[in-house]
Amino acid sequence: LAQPTPRLASGFFSIAMACLSSARRTSNVLAAAVGVVALALLGRVGPAQARLATDPAAPDAAEDPSRRLSGAASDQETKYVAHIMPWFDAGSSITGSHWCDPAFGGSFYESVFGLYSSKDPALIRKQLLLMKAAGIDGVWIDLQFTEWLEAIHAIIHEVNRLDMHFAIVIDNYARATIVEDVKADLRVWMEMPSYYRVFGRPVLPYFEHKDRQGTTVLPDWHTTDGHQPYVIGTYMVHPDGLPVGYDSLFFWNSPDLKWLETYYNSLDFTVKVGAIYRGWHEAYTDRHHTPPYMGYMGRTLEMAQEFKPYFAQIATWNDYAEGTMVEPSFLRDVSRGGCGDPKEAYWASSSKACSSLFELKLFTDGGSIGACLPGVASRGGIDGPCSGSGSATCGNVTDCTKPLDSVEGPAPPECPAGNRTAYGDLAAIAWAVRGTPLVNATATFEAILDGWEPEEPAVPMSAAAGLPPLVGLARLVAFVAAAASAAGAAWR
Repeated sequence: LAQPTPRLASGFFSIAMACLSSARRTSNVLAAAVGVVALALLGRVGPAQARLATDPAAPDAAEDPSRRLSGAASDQETKYVAHIMPWFDAGSSITGSHWCDPAFGGSFYESVFGLYSSKDPALIRKQLLLMKAAGIDGVWIDLQFTEWLEAIHAIIHEVNRLDMHFAIVIDNYARATIVEDVKADLRVWMEMPSYYRVFGRPVLPYFEHKDRQGTTVLPDWHTTDGHQPYVIGTYMVHPDGLPVGYDSLFFWNSPDLKWLETYYNSLDFTVKVGAIYRGWHEAYTDRHHTPPYMGYMGRTLEMAQEFKPYFAQIATWNDYAEGTMVEPSFLRDVSRGGCGDPKEAYWASSSKACSSLFELKLFTDGGSIGACLPGVASRGGIDGPCSGSGSATCGNVTDCTKPLDSVEGPAPPECPAGNRTAYGDLAAIAWAVRGTPLVNATATFEAILDGWEPEEPAVPMSAAAGLPPLVGLARLVAFVAAAASAAGAAWR
């Protein structure tokens, strides 16, 4: 099983279906057990191979050499990196803490860690262990202010302890000259073996804000070993091609998947930085960027696997104000109020539709993408992309992919029935990147939060191997029961 193939996946699928069908007809417990085990093994081979097992006509992108990146990445696997924000402070009334500041701190979501500090080494370690367990190779750390340097140093320390990798993202939202302000730190970090390099040059991504800062200030210096930083700009700022002074561009976050595909197919640069994201559901009160859209995790993961960029940036790990976080989290019950209550958010209007609030046309891909409401086709993001609120008021937008006010439990009452988990987005990444079944990934994530540190490989690939004592067995039993129940329901 070290190198699973579509043929092997098809075999597991056939065995599972035959055994479960026999079990239904004859009530044969052994046949049911064999069928469930076959389904578990099918979970091992990963989503692309599993899709081929059930749809032989599906294209095998992995076999298409034209999808491989030329140059540095032609013989390498995609590096999955998480864009992490180091701006959180645990205080409930600290200006700029990004938890409770009225300008930045509103959110429709809450972390399983609570209101944490980005400087806390124990917290950072757990965050990185979660990433590593999901198959994430390292972090791209956002840097806007020199005041963030203490937290960034703490993150880098833990990255090195866990044998992960990192890069610094120059975010010029607040300071046009931030790259010069932190030059000394950058030169030290770029000499570390854990710093990401391309063609021997340290990468320097830029999150650019042209409307605020004008022309981006690029580095005019070299590292101590004589290399010039490999500058990766923001594609949405330069959609028409690679500007002078840049080496590549990264895609960020958009409801327009055709635009993401255009990026992947661009011939303007070779080192691609793809994007993986769940959507967007911002809760700002004093500004607004774009209406809510959700349900994009599955498709953007599939596209990253299809096009195989050098980097695939998960956007983001923990931007709660914009609702893009894949860090384990759940929906806040806004009725309880308190710090971070999003009821005053621009997009929480109870009188206007999202399209009425938005000065530009709401993106629906020509009407093919429905509203983010429980009663429409996407079912609040459960069954794929959704955007805006249709003719309903924007405050009715509902994220049905997460539990309400708990780590595990039902979504908001207007959503389809069934329990959700705060670990769903991260588990989807673990499934896509490492082929780890949901139940295994969730058990590992829960154990990490409880203080357990997994041995390598970080996420177990077999049904229960590598999980904490008893947790593996308990989760496997739960998985078998759930799979048997689901299979039975399918034939009833």
